[in-house]
Amino acid sequence: EEGRHQAGDRQEVITRDRAAALALLLFGLGGTFAASRLTIGDPGHPGPGFFPLWLALALSVVALALLLRPAAAAPRPVAGPAARLRPGKAVLAVLATAVYAAALEPLGFVLTTFLFLVFLLTVVEPRRRTAALAISAATAGACHLVFKAWLDVQLPAGPWGF
Repeated sequence: EEGRHQAGDRQEVITRDRAAALALLLFGLGGTFAASRLTIGDPGHPGPGFFPLWLALALSVVALALLLRPAAAAPRPVAGPAARLRPGKAVLAVLATAVYAAALEPLGFVLTTFLFLVFLLTVVEPRRRTAALAISAATAGACHLVFKAWLDVQLPAGPWGF
C-alpha cells in the first residue's frame, strides 16, 4: 500500500513538472515572439529587445530540456504535505509585500528591503535570527550597490539619504 502511494505521489510530481515545463515553454515562446518585434541590436549596441529575446530563448531552452527529460530522472518529492507552504504563510508574504511597497517612499529602498527580508526570514520562513539579519543586510546592501551605484537606478532614498 505504501509503495503504491509513493508511486502515485511520484507520478503526480512528474505530471506537475511536465505541466509546469509546458507552461514555461509557452511563456518563453511568447516572450521570444514579443521581443523579436522590438529592435534587437547587437551585443555592442543592444536594442530594447536584446535582453528580453535572450532571456525568453533561455527560458524556452530550459523548459524544453525539462519536457524532454526522461521520467525516470524526475526527482522524488523532498518534502511531505506538512512542509508545504501553508495558506497563512502565503497571506503573510502577500501582506508583507504590500507593506513593503507602501513603505518604500517614506523609509527608502535599503531600510525597507532590509526590514522586509528580516520579516520574511524570521516570521514567514523562520531561520536563526543572526542568519536572517546577515542575509537581509547583505541582500539589501548588494541590491543598493548593483542598482544605485553600478546601474545608477533612481531608488527611493528615504529620510537618511540611502
